[in-house]
Amino acid sequence: MQSYKSLKANTIGDDVYEMLKSDILNLTVKPGQVLTEQEICEKYNISRTPSRDVLQRLRNDGLVVAIPYKANYVSLLSLDTINQMIYMRNAIETKVIKDAVEILDEAFVASLEYNLKRQELLLKGDFTPEEFYEIDGAFHKTWFEKTKKCAVWDQIQKSQVHYTRFRMLDIVVVKNFYAIYEEHKNLVELIKNKQIDAIETYMTRHLNGGAIRLGDKIFNEFADYFIE
Repeated sequence: MQSYKSLKANTIGDDVYEMLKSDILNLTVKPGQVLTEQEICEKYNISRTPSRDVLQRLRNDGLVVAIPYKANYVSLLSLDTINQMIYMRNAIETKVIKDAVEILDEAFVASLEYNLKRQELLLKGDFTPEEFYEIDGAFHKTWFEKTKKCAVWDQIQKSQVHYTRFRMLDIVVVKNFYAIYEEHKNLVELIKNKQIDAIETYMTRHLNGGAIRLGDKIFNEFADYFIE
């Protein structure tokens, strides 16, 4: 059993919350899995009060659902919500990329190519899906940084309870990291050449790539992860 006695008393609840939230988002703790106060107490060596607080915070995030007088379980994924999140991201990111293209300069291109090089180097060695997902997120954040729209990016991240786990399902299950990397390379070329119309079409394809790659697995192998 892991021990977290070294954590400060006033931060242990925050630390456990962040660790458990991360485990849910990266699918280590799976959709539909039951979570109990006792289990959290034993795993993280904390008392009932911070355990109860952790569960409440996860419920507030939409990551945990409570059945009164019965149990708490990790929320299931909603395809309808995921599709709406993809629609939102496509609409917003396409506009932000267009704004970035209008002020395209060498520094912006260099930041994109630097991220591509990080992806390339990562794929040549041993890595975890979480490491790839982190660099993937940094890639998409680049145009928000260029256009000074980081607050918009932060709000997108906060609203993606279902989409983040869906993306991780794509990355963990399909593991076609090179396909995502190649899509990123193609997108950078479109940006460098200021092909605005092509960017919009390509972003739609790219953001829907997870659903395409997962295919029928959504409805059979991983059907238990989703709300019917």
